[in-house]
Amino acid sequence: MKISWKGFLALLFMLVAGLRGTAQAGQQIYLSESPNGKYRVTIEQSIDRRVGDKVFFRYSLDLANVRNNKHHFEILQGGSPLVHETEKGTFQVHPEPNPVPTPEHQRDMFDDHWASIRFSWSRDSLKLFVRLEVIEGTWRTYFVDINSGKTTDITPDLEGGIKGKIGARKWDCQQPKVELALWTKPHLAFFKLTSICGKDKEKENDKLFNLTDSVLFDTVKGMVVSHCLDCKNEKSLKTFDKYFISTIPTPTPTPEETPTTP
Repeated sequence: MKISWKGFLALLFMLVAGLRGTAQAGQQIYLSESPNGKYRVTIEQSIDRRVGDKVFFRYSLDLANVRNNKHHFEILQGGSPLVHETEKGTFQVHPEPNPVPTPEHQRDMFDDHWASIRFSWSRDSLKLFVRLEVIEGTWRTYFVDINSGKTTDITPDLEGGIKGKIGARKWDCQQPKVELALWTKPHLAFFKLTSICGKDKEKENDKLFNLTDSVLFDTVKGMVVSHCLDCKNEKSLKTFDKYFISTIPTPTPTPEETPTTP
């Protein structure tokens, strides 16, 4: 049977689109791609072990150089609720059913959103943040440095300031919701954390309030470098600008030439 070039392209497109939602054992699902198109994150199913007739799979999230498949590394291990196994031994990753409109200040970012995982890339495509739902309702935040091939769980660092205040007050608060608000500089990421709280841990609270923390993460140092509790974005950005200015090296003054006596 002959097939036209256009027909072949349409068939190829349908095949790739199908892989984005469902995969057979040993295959992959594409999850995210860097802004420059050079790097791609996929999740792959492989057999972990067999116990009798029961097969247990492992799901690795891998980052690979699209132009050189030899250059790749494992970011994380996936599982439920990100992965949904089927009776046939295949698996699915469900996309976000009702995507939330992107706020104006976030529209220049490079994000991929799924129901249980979020990817936020830097403009240079060499760094990204991964937000993963590890247990239903419980999320972790990971920083991925592509040059070093290293993944770091930065959840405790991001939540340290807000949890410190909660602990000092002994309030009853939910796990903070973490949002990457924007990249203030190519290597500085501004996170906004929000936690719903009640002031009494021992009984039901009739009145609830939001506790917020603005956190600045330096991707060069790989650490939290500044934060601003209960600050509006404008004040937070001013605080973060002070940090950035403090990191600019002072130029070495040029020594003045000593005049020679004729």
